Amino acid sequence: MPLTPDERRNERLKLAANWVNTLATAIVTAGTFVPLAQFVYGVLPSSTPAAVIYGSGVVCIVTGVLIHLLGQWILGGLR
Repeated sequence: MPLTPDERRNERLKLAANWVNTLATAIVTAGTFVPLAQFVYGVLPSSTPAAVIYGSGVVCIVTGVLIHLLGQWILGGLR
């Protein structure tokens, strides 16, 4: 049975929200991995300021949360 236009629209919105949420997850993962790897293994040059390392982690986490909220906003358009 074919989908109605509203059902197709809803499926596209769910797919877009899923993609946005996956992007948010990737950003949060990268933002927490790099500072953690630096803390545990010292993977970056020793001249790299700690404020840059941990500040970028905070920026990535905040950005990921905001992008996740965008995904929730997209889902708000479901009919």
